[in-house]
Order: sequence, then structure tokens, then C-alpha cells
Amino acid sequence: MMIKKSEREAPRAGASFDDEVDAARNRLEASLNEESGFDDLAALQALAPILEAKIQSRRLAFALSDDDDEETSIVVLHVPSDEELGFIFAEEGEYWFESNLDAYFDDFVDDDAERFVERLYENLRADLPKYEVENKG
Repeated sequence: MMIKKSEREAPRAGASFDDEVDAARNRLEASLNEESGFDDLAALQALAPILEAKIQSRRLAFALSDDDDEETSIVVLHVPSDEELGFIFAEEGEYWFESNLDAYFDDFVDDDAERFVERLYENLRADLPKYEVENKG
């Protein structure tokens, strides 16, 4: 079946998908520009209060970490066990969560800080009970 040219050019209900892709592309292009590039440290510093506001827990702590050998990151710490569950870093316009415990927590990437924190919240909420049950100490 052939689609008429006017139907192909007509805006679709899902046009916001293209808007989101264009916005992500623009952020990525800007992050690659050295003059106006994505400041990883500033991005993490801006992310920290969002994390603290959204994920208020006696079980978890978030700490900015700057090892000399590693890039700056936010450590996700399980307070009762003092174990690092994973870390968050920012790079080229994206936020990354990398788990230290692949059996429990999934790694993921997002280019939007609010959406990233929401995904982290859901990831931790879903998988932390299993971690705690299997790692009683």
C-alpha cells in the first residue's frame, strides 16, 4: 500500500518523539563542543539535590566521589551494609548508572536528569528488597 505524500508529511500524533530525539542530538552536539561542552562535574553537582529530594531513604546515601584515578562520580551506598551498590557519572550529555552488583541492579543511561532519577528510583525500589534478603549480615 502506498502512502500519499500529504499523509507522509502530515504531523503525526507521535511528533514529540522527533522533538525529543532532536533535543538529545542538540545536547550531545553541544557536549562535544569544547567551548560550550557538557561539564560533567557541574552536571553531577546539579543532579545531587534531585537525588536527595526524590530518593529519601535511611537505607541509601549518595556521595560525590573524586578518585584521582577515576572520573568524578556519585556513589550509591547501602548504609546498613556500607556497600557501594553502584555509581553515577555524567559524560557527553548523559547520566549513567553502573551497578557494582549486576545480579541485583541494572545499568542504564539517560540524557535527562529528572527522568534518570526516576529510573534510578524505580530500579532501586524494585531490586533492593532482593539484595537485602540475600545479603543479611
